Amino acid sequence: MKEQLDHIITKCQEGCRKSQRSFYMNFADDLMAVSMRYANDIGEAKDILQNAFIKIFTHLSKYDKDRGSLKPWMSKIVVNEALQLIRKKKNVRFSQLELVHNMYAKEPDIFSQMNAEEISVLIRQLPPGYKIVFNMYVIEGFSHREIAEQLGIAESASRSQLSRAKKLLQELIVQNKIFKVC
Repeated sequence: MKEQLDHIITKCQEGCRKSQRSFYMNFADDLMAVSMRYANDIGEAKDILQNAFIKIFTHLSKYDKDRGSLKPWMSKIVVNEALQLIRKKKNVRFSQLELVHNMYAKEPDIFSQMNAEEISVLIRQLPPGYKIVFNMYVIEGFSHREIAEQLGIAESASRSQLSRAKKLLQELIVQNKIFKVC
């Protein structure tokens, strides 16, 4: 399997369209899931994915298989493309996002009782700034320092957005009666 992937990567670097299609088909679903976490709709997610694959194919020769797995490298490209699109739209103001209500779920580990699709639906309902920081920190594993650098905000703003995102998610869970508060 690894040898086959190495062969496909080599052929992709040579510009072989058949190998590029095979490569795309192997990874598109996983990377689309990453893209959907940041996009407002399916069309935007497809645009992010397309731009990411262009960069992936352009920079595939720079990928060093000895430094790590291919999927995380590609996922990072997708996240960067999503953030670049968000910056272009300039519709996210991290310091001025609306405050959440004071109604929070009392169960601290509420998310462990939900499946991935239920959580994904709720994450899509978050305001853009909350959604971005939540995805970067919880899903992608970025540190607050890395998030701050990527988004041009203070580390404290990243922490604050994450905290507010979690509280709002808990509120959405209660509102949608996914979880009953004791």
